[in-house]
Parts: sequence; structure tokens; C-alpha cells
Amino acid sequence: MDFNIYLKEENKNLPVSIKILKKLSSAAFSLTGKEAGDISLVVCDDQFISRLNTKYKGIEAPTDVLSFSMREEKTPQIGSNILGDIIISIDTARRQANAMGETLDEEFLILFIHGLLHLLGYTHNYQKDEKTMMEFTKKILSEVAQT
Repeated sequence: MDFNIYLKEENKNLPVSIKILKKLSSAAFSLTGKEAGDISLVVCDDQFISRLNTKYKGIEAPTDVLSFSMREEKTPQIGSNILGDIIISIDTARRQANAMGETLDEEFLILFIHGLLHLLGYTHNYQKDEKTMMEFTKKILSEVAQT
């Protein structure tokens, strides 16, 4: 299973290693049975993600994570291994971690998995779907913690 994670930091530092993110991604591909693909990861601040949230979701506020799948296209690029983009606001991640008594690293990993599951076609529009995403998140974290 060969794939890459490309990182773009918008004036923010990555709180976890790319090695851990690759392990999480491998576990997600394996547990879901979905095809692996390259991931673009953008780590940004609230101002940057707020502009994207406004433009693409119509919500004029920051959010924690956004995902943009390249495989949802009606005419996907032939031969392309690109899965999509994950954008994480480090500002929102930090606030959420503090509010829940978690570390920034823990919250960042959860947000990364959440974004990745969206790229793999999972949603949380219904309670059943949200439960599925939460179960996959726990399984992926557990599998990586055991390695």
C-alpha cells in the first residue's frame, strides 16, 4: 500500500510526526477496506480555515477540519493516486483540546482521522453514520497505539 502525505503549513507547526500520520492512514485504509491514496494536509490558523469554510460551506466561522475529496469527481483523473485535501486549524484544535482536557497531539490525530474518513467517503449526516465514524476513529487510534 503506497501513498504519500504532502504537508503545507500556513504559519503553523505540525504537532505530530508525518510517520504517525502515515501509520494512521495505513490503519484507516486497512480497516475500512478503501483504496489508499495521496493526501494533502494543510495546517493553518482560524482565519485561513474560516475563509475556506465561508467559500465552500457558506458558514462564516472557523471550523476544526475540512476535507476535499478528489475521488468524488464525476470524471476522476485517470491514473491519479490523489485522495484529497485535509485542512486542520491548529487554533481550533488547541481550543478543543483544552476544553476536553486532551493534549493538542491527541486532538490533532482525531481531526486528521476524521478528515481522512471523509476523504474515504464516510459522513456523519445521520446518527448511525456518526457512530460508524466514531467507531473507526477509535479502532484506528487503537491499532496505531499497539504498534
